[in-house]
Amino acid sequence: MVFPGFAGSEVLYGEDDKRIIGIRTGDKGIDKDGNKRPNFEPGVDLMAKVTVFGEGPKGSLIREVGKKLGIFDGKMPQVFETAIKEVIEIPESNSFPSPDTTVLHTFGHPLGLDTKGGGFLYKMKDNRVALGFVVGLEYEDPLLEPYQAFLSFKKHPLIAGIIQGGKVLQQGAKTLPAGGFYTMPKLAVDGAVFVGDSASTLNIQRLKGVHTAMKSGMLAAETIMTALEKEDFTSQTLDQYQQKVADSWIHKELYAARNFGQALSKKGFGKFVTIGAQYISGGRGFVDPMPIHADSATLTELSNLSANPPESPDTQDLDGKLYLDKLTGLYLSGTSHEENQPCHLVIPNPDLCMTECYDKYRSPCTRFCPAQVYELEQDDNGSKRLKLNPSNCLHCKTCEVKDPYNNIIWTCPEGGGGPKYSIV
Repeated sequence: MVFPGFAGSEVLYGEDDKRIIGIRTGDKGIDKDGNKRPNFEPGVDLMAKVTVFGEGPKGSLIREVGKKLGIFDGKMPQVFETAIKEVIEIPESNSFPSPDTTVLHTFGHPLGLDTKGGGFLYKMKDNRVALGFVVGLEYEDPLLEPYQAFLSFKKHPLIAGIIQGGKVLQQGAKTLPAGGFYTMPKLAVDGAVFVGDSASTLNIQRLKGVHTAMKSGMLAAETIMTALEKEDFTSQTLDQYQQKVADSWIHKELYAARNFGQALSKKGFGKFVTIGAQYISGGRGFVDPMPIHADSATLTELSNLSANPPESPDTQDLDGKLYLDKLTGLYLSGTSHEENQPCHLVIPNPDLCMTECYDKYRSPCTRFCPAQVYELEQDDNGSKRLKLNPSNCLHCKTCEVKDPYNNIIWTCPEGGGGPKYSIV
């Protein structure tokens, strides 16, 4: 049975508080003040002998499971990248650098060699291309704006020549789990298993994760069948899933790339030396494991406290067709939410945003969010406040990942809300 439009809002536990027995869906029909509307519909408890968590990157349920059951204990911090992607229809006369070229991967421009990131361009049918740009969220510059970097990437002569005269059909954004092998959680607990991006199975070396997600789901299904036959849904049986992953090509692929993301994070040409050493040594390199630092801890404080974000030249010369501002791109994502509902972006300490965070980093959430959810407003008397536009949210969760004070908590909005991507 498939339940579209029902968001999982809470994990259910057994009497011992250590065994997962299902999930609770969120209530519908709650207004922004927390009152029940005429169309109120309470959430339901979906009970299961085994619950499979496949929430994608930075899942809100697996976050709480991690706190309660310690599945991330002893692991390196979860780290992520933010990707902005468009599907563009180009003139039939446009061409790639060569007739045999169907994929382009880039790095460096416009980030330079000190910030991890790069772009991709894939040829599609019907004179369409998929164009995207990825920024590693361990970047240090609080004034960096990934969306502006994406626009600069589009204007590079190589890319601009391919997409000139084109029209953006759809735009979107998401985070990618970039930690890989050393950040993978414990894959099974009593009553539950974790698959795909929730289990950090993406191969950052190849920037691909669909194949590993599918394989992890297949191995989880095999394990669950064994558990059903035995009528044993404890970790004693479900841990076979962890062993199946270890014995599969998932392990081989991720282990060979276990230090690749860390190598890409090194500054300057040192990254190439480190990557070369890893290639020769089967992924080991000079240090194994290479350390990983949480994305929220990497921003450097502004040395000039009077500094304001420079106006990017990319904010100019936007034609609304091929080069879009954030809100036009947001419109093309099909994103929609029920307006009269509680804000799903929880900020426990709002005062911190306009004091310490603004003073040290000039409110970086207003830049790292690709959908203009966060805006800085200033009154005539000079007082500032952070305005939230939760209906803009693309559910990428960049804000929860990158906020330097861990002061943003992403929770599930009312089921059915969010982007409506239709072109793949």
